[in-house]
Amino acid sequence: MDKLSDFLNSSLNNKGLSGATGGAVVCFWADEWGKGRFKPISYFRGVLKVSVDSASAAQELQMESHKLIKHLNLIAAQNNGPKVREIRIVNIE
Repeated sequence: MDKLSDFLNSSLNNKGLSGATGGAVVCFWADEWGKGRFKPISYFRGVLKVSVDSASAAQELQMESHKLIKHLNLIAAQNNGPKVREIRIVNIE
């Protein structure tokens, strides 16, 4: 019996949607890690864009960005998902 993930991944690849679902997964895990301190906006070609609501939150995330990247890439390695190489922070005040 085939695993659901094998069927699902091949179907998404055939329809050209694997990038969108990979980005959604990265955003989901980033949101879980952040616990409300920031909001993931998008993921594209290794760049995760997040929004924060204050300069102090942006500075805090900037200092911890290497931890977030390491966490997301660990999850990606376990699930054959997309890698994160950079985090862009947008300050929305």
